[in-house]
Order: sequence, then C-alpha cells, then structure tokens
Amino acid sequence: MTTVSFEQDKPYLVNKFQKPVFDPETGLDNESLKTNIMDLVEGLGDLPHPVIKAKAFEYVAKNVQIDVNSHDWFVGFGCWNRADRPLNQLISKWDNEVNSKFLTTNQLIDDQNTSGASIMWKDFDHSVPDWDAVFLLGFPGLRERARSYRREHEVNGLMSDEARAYFDGIEITYSAILEMLERFRAYALEHADGNKRILATAECLNNLIHGAPTNTFEVLQLVYLFFIFGEHIDRFQVRSLDNLDRTVYRYYLKDLKEKKYTQKQIREFFSYFLMQWASIDNYWGHPFYFGGTKKNGESEINELSYLILDVFDKLNICTPKLQLKISPNTPVKFIDKALDMIRRGNSSIVFVSELSIKRAMMKMGISEEEARTCDITGCYEFTPRGRGNYTAAGHINMLKPFELVFNNGVDPHSGIKCGCKTGELTQIKTFNDFYAAYIQQLENTIETIICCANDFEKYLSLISPAQVYSATIVNSLRTAHDAFQNGSVYNFSSILEAGFATAVDALMAVKEFVFEKQEFTLSEFKEILNLNWEGYEKLRLKIMHSKNKFGNGIDSVDYYAELIARHIAKQINLRPNARGGFYIASMHSARTFISLGEKTGATPDGRMAGEEMSKNISPTIGMDVNGVTALVKSVTRIDSAMFPGDFPLDVMMHPVTVQGEEGLAAMRTLLNVYMKKHGIAMHFNIFDAKMLLDAQKHPDKYQGLQVRVCGWNVRFNDIDKKEQDAYIRRAQNISE
Repeated sequence: MTTVSFEQDKPYLVNKFQKPVFDPETGLDNESLKTNIMDLVEGLGDLPHPVIKAKAFEYVAKNVQIDVNSHDWFVGFGCWNRADRPLNQLISKWDNEVNSKFLTTNQLIDDQNTSGASIMWKDFDHSVPDWDAVFLLGFPGLRERARSYRREHEVNGLMSDEARAYFDGIEITYSAILEMLERFRAYALEHADGNKRILATAECLNNLIHGAPTNTFEVLQLVYLFFIFGEHIDRFQVRSLDNLDRTVYRYYLKDLKEKKYTQKQIREFFSYFLMQWASIDNYWGHPFYFGGTKKNGESEINELSYLILDVFDKLNICTPKLQLKISPNTPVKFIDKALDMIRRGNSSIVFVSELSIKRAMMKMGISEEEARTCDITGCYEFTPRGRGNYTAAGHINMLKPFELVFNNGVDPHSGIKCGCKTGELTQIKTFNDFYAAYIQQLENTIETIICCANDFEKYLSLISPAQVYSATIVNSLRTAHDAFQNGSVYNFSSILEAGFATAVDALMAVKEFVFEKQEFTLSEFKEILNLNWEGYEKLRLKIMHSKNKFGNGIDSVDYYAELIARHIAKQINLRPNARGGFYIASMHSARTFISLGEKTGATPDGRMAGEEMSKNISPTIGMDVNGVTALVKSVTRIDSAMFPGDFPLDVMMHPVTVQGEEGLAAMRTLLNVYMKKHGIAMHFNIFDAKMLLDAQKHPDKYQGLQVRVCGWNVRFNDIDKKEQDAYIRRAQNISE
C-alpha cells in the first residue's frame, strides 16, 4: 500500500506530538485559539454551560490547524499539547466561579492540601466511553441516537431547560466533529498528489463521516479520533482505548477473509496507531486492555491479541500501557509472552485478575454480567462497560495521622489544625490507646475528604460538561443528565491512599520500642522525630532492621494491616456521594506516595522527613526481606474485595531469578498464586542494582530503560535522582 517503511517514518511519528509542524494556512495556532475562545464566550452571555462549551468546541474544530501527512496513517491536530488545551482557560474560569459562588469547604480543602493530610482536586480524568456503541454507530450514528432521545423527551413532555441545554450541547459538538472530519478529508484530497496513503486516509475519513467503521484501519482511526476529540478538545481523559483485541477482532477477520488487508498491513496499522500515544507521551501513560471471558466461558484472547502484543514488543515504547485481563482460561502461552517482555525490560504491562474483579464488583451489588464485561481503565481500575464512571475524590496520607497524634491534631510543619484532638501524649498509656488515636486521626481525614468531595462534586458538570462522552452512554441520554455528573448507572467516587505499608511499619515500631521494650517514651519519640533522627542514627537503623515490617508474612504484623484495611473500607465503601452514586475505597497511590511524602516529617518506622512512602499495597522500600512468597502472604491477608477501587501490588525481582524457562515459570507461579488468593493487580520491575547505578552514571547507554512507577511507565533517564535512588535502594534489597 505504501513504499515508505515504518522505520523511515518513525522520526516523524516520534516528533508528531513533540515538535509538530503545521501548515499555518490550515488554521489558527493554539494561543490564538485560546484568546478567541474567551472572546467568543464573552459574547455568548448567559447561555447554559453545555451550549457555551459546545460552541467553544465547535470553534476549535473549525479553526484549529490540521494535517494529513504521507508519513502517517493518522491525522494531525494542532491542539496537540495536553497541558495547554484550547479549553483550559474556559474550564478554569468556571472552576473559579464555582469555588467563589458555591463551595463552603475551600479553606478545608486548602488546609488538607497544604498540610499534606490528604490531596483533593476536582477530577475529570476517569471516564471511558461505551466503545461498543462508538464502533456500532460511529460519529453520525451517535448524533442520530442523541436526536432520537431528544425527540422522545419532547414527545413525553420531559424537555426541561436543563435537558434542552444537554441535547443542544451534544448536537453542536457532534456536528462539529463531522465538520472537522470533512476538513481533514478535503485537505487530504487537496494535498494527496497521487499518494496512496493520503488517498486511503481520505477514503477512511469519508466513510467515518457517513457511518460506522467497516475495517481495521477505520476502527483504529475512529479510536484515535475519539480520543483526541474527547481528551484534547472536550478536555475529558478517555481512560481506556478499549478491549482492542476483542473489539477489533471481527474487523481483522473480515479484512483477511475479503482480502481487504493482509496481516502485514494490519501490523503496520497497529505500529502507527501505537506510536500516536508514544509521541503524546502523557506522563501517566495511556491504557488499553486485552482478554476477558466470553459469555460461553472461553477466553477472549485470540490471534489478534498476539499480533498487538508482538507489535508493541518490537516498538519498545513506554506507552500505551497494556492491561491483561486474565483468568484460568487465559492461554499460558499469552501470559508467558507478556512475562517474557517484562523480563526483557518492556515493563508497561499489568496483570489484572478477572475473577478477583468479579468478586469485588459483585460485593458492591453489581451484576455478574456487568462484572464479566467490565472495562479495565486508568491504571488498574475497573468499571461496568458503558454504565459507570469514577472520580479520584481524594488521596489519604496514611502517615500524617502519626504527626497529628504526636501533636494533638496540629500539623507541626504548617501549623494547620487539620486533625482532631486525641489528647496529650502523656494521656496515651498503652499501645491500644495509641492505635485508637491513630485510627481516630485517620477517620477524621476520611470524613474531611468526603465532606469536601460532597461539596465540590455537585458541580462537576457545571465546570466541564462531558459532551463527547455523554453521547455514548445510553443512561445519560435516557435521563438527559451529564454522564460524568450523575447520568451513568454507576457514578463512583474513589478515595485512594498512600503509605499503607509504611503506616503499618510505623505502628509496629511504636508498639515494639515504646510499649513493649520501653526504650523511650512517646514524648521522647516525638522529639527524636522532630530532629529528623539527627543524633539518633543508631536507633533509626535499629528500628529499620526490626523484623516487624509489613510484607514479610509475619502474622502479628499482618493482623494490624488487616485491621487498618477493614477500618478504611468500612468507613468509605457504599457511602452515598454527591453524584447519585457512592464512594469506594482504593489501595492505589498514583504518584502521591512521592508528593505526600514530601509534606510529611520523619515517622516512627525510621523514615526520614520528606522521603517517599510505600505505594499501593506494596511494602516500604527495603523492608520486605523474606522473599516474594512472604510478600504475597502478607498482601493477601487483606481481602481485596474491600477495595473495589483497585488493589495493586508492585513486585521487583532480580534478572537472574527470572532467566530461562525456570525463571519464566517462577514469574507465572507467583502471578497465579497472587490471583488465586484474590489479588487484583500485579506488575513487575526486573532490576539489577548495578545496572541502575550504571544507568545513573551513563544515561546515554540506557535511553530505552523503562521503570514501572505505579500504574504507568517512564524512562529511567526521565525521573529525578531522588526517585532513581529509591529504585536503586529497592533493587539492592533483592537477592539473586
């Protein structure tokens, strides 16, 4: 189909979203777009926000610079910079108006964020369209379906002002999408000059203007277009590119049967497709997932699954990030292929257990069928397909309650009274008293997050109506409610944590050294921590070398881990939120294990002020010394179903331990044991400390070295030395 090879095009693809070049004759640059949008908004007066945002979307679609290039199968958008999207200023304006006019918890939120007791923000980053509907209907079909629901509302006398604004917003938005596709098509035809690739792209665009996709190329183009329209213009993260091996498979088989494309050509489409996200290079990565189970009980893994995984392997890129939805029916060959990629350094893969997800979802009252067909989204999260969304309402700092107990509810660094009064240290006579005080401070933080989230989540659709997304969700259309606000069947608000294992370690240190061995009092311990262990290095090392650390399979330690986990889950799960849904607890830390650590002083486990804390359900760096079997024993002591937000475990192994068939079998066995014990998500870093140290000294030799941070990958060279040092310490702790 083309005489130009992928390798020849790769430099263009890498720079497509890094150093883009657009024909200025095709439209306005981003700065002009932003200025003109705000002028446009000013002239629209008091129109409803869905209409104003739709008209701003329409302005971008009509005026942004575009490109159709012979070096790519996928079109180019001038609004390529996610950090500087054209509608950012508009959404920021509405956000500020909500803060000033409606919220009563602004000071409370600021106190939490400043002190580091928790982190909260208005989250618009966790929506996934109903991809089945997108593929079945295409852009014109989605618009026509919205029109049908609008007529139904009119006939039934349900067309309120709010409903009218909702449908107007979708109509304007999707009409603008189709007009922009025509812009692309016309530009392609004008500049094709006989180039077969550009002409094929024009044909693809023409088909998407008039209907649903009919082949592999068209469906991949549709996924890419929907992502850009949703995330870069409508400003809503599209947190999964879909269950691609399942949904694209029918197009793949049809193309091969009808000889529309060869397997080699389809591999080429996927190479160019995946490179779009490698070029965008969003720090958090961008997910899609494989596998699942058919209604008849068979695995969804198919020959296309292997093809996509193989293409990704050969590209050796950090993102997209791949999620493998596995169960006992998943072919061992497929799991082994992914494990082999990981041990060779391609670590942008996470395994998620279908059965454990099903168990967690059904305990929330979600049906077995909804659980079977759920989407894997974000980093590891899961949501009923086409029926659910979620927000990250707040992140708990599991270590801050120690500082609040030692200082009777006051953060010692900022002076903010962000906790509750649990009494002077002299009043705490036993470890049970201390533990109760810790739990009281922890519960106070959770209640504060819920109070604040209930205040600001009422206004998410006022701040940023979800027009591209809402048109894909049947329940949203049926109710004429914004799909991200309260228009989905399930509107989850997730409360996440950072530092769980470190908190357990800190509790055990207080228990052992203050109340059992009585080496010092709580008041003396407070002063030691205030000094950040200065002058007490031997004591610090003694505490750090204590065996009582989470992740070592020690029952007396894991008992408290389980106890704390139950407290968190009981306080959060199924409580009503402000969006017609409920709260769910999550063991996912995202990057807050670093950012909250920076706002937290020294802690009783031996951690220094400002250092990172443990992430996810994983142990504190260097504290799991009894091997991965003991680690899994500790982690699975906690019932993962108590954390339906997600329950991820990070595993680091030495390269020597995963070599050959025996090494592959060891990785697979570990994964299987974790999943059988109801673990939900697991991902790996395979590191040698010597290699990491060398990479730190000679970064040019390790340009492709990948690091699994939390639910995403980065290049080792791209993280700062402090983070690099943390991975080196972790690698030094594992044995061959």
